[in-house]
Parts: sequence; C-alpha cells; structure tokens
Amino acid sequence: MASLTWNYSCTSGVQAMDDQHGILLDALNELRTALLKGNECQMVRTMLSRVTRLMRMHLESEERLLSQHGFPGLASHKAEQQRLLGRLEQFDIRFEQRQSASVYELVEFLRKWFTIHTGSAGRTYGRWLHSHGVH
Repeated sequence: MASLTWNYSCTSGVQAMDDQHGILLDALNELRTALLKGNECQMVRTMLSRVTRLMRMHLESEERLLSQHGFPGLASHKAEQQRLLGRLEQFDIRFEQRQSASVYELVEFLRKWFTIHTGSAGRTYGRWLHSHGVH
C-alpha cells in the first residue's frame, strides 16, 4: 500500500479543485499511516469517516463547478462519482461488520482512484474549465 505524493500530474490547474485534491491526499496518507501503525479501530473509523466526508464534499464541489460552466462530460462524470460513492458505502458497511481487511482494500482503491481522478479526469476538466475562464 503505497503512499500518495503530490506532483504535477495531480494538478487540474483549477486552484479550488487542486486545494481539495491536496487535502484528500493528506487525509488518505494519514489513514494509510494509521493502518500501518496498527492504530485502534475507533481511530481508524474516525479517519475513515473524515476521508468519506472529504470525498463527498469534493465530489459535490466539483460537480457544482462543472455544472455551472456546462462541462460536456458532466453526465459521465456524475455516473463515475455515483459509482465511487457506492463503493465507499460498501466499504463502510464491511468495516462496520469488522472486516478489517476492507479498510486496506479501501485505501488501495482510493489511492488508485485518486491517481486516475487527478491525472486524466482532472486534467480533462481542468483544461475545459480554463478555456471557460476558470482558474
């Protein structure tokens, strides 16, 4: 389970989204570190809830911004977000059922999602928003 590092490929060029991506990256790395240290279940649960809250806030903010500016790929973007939120709910249920491996799977899933999201998806909507005056 590798940690995430911020680099140029993480930037969309839209400051608000990049700031949120940075906060998400930090929260995911903190959760990863807590898991590796074997922190108690309640602490991991709190951190997991924080990651989920941050993800929801980010996705809502991103969707609102893309909708305001008429992003042509909004429907598929929203569908992908719904799949992600569904997966988060599944992991949350598994964690509540004390399936501890689910947290490791979730962190790995979110690490991969973050890399793809900030890489290709973020740059795609970032370029489009830039062309419409959003920085």
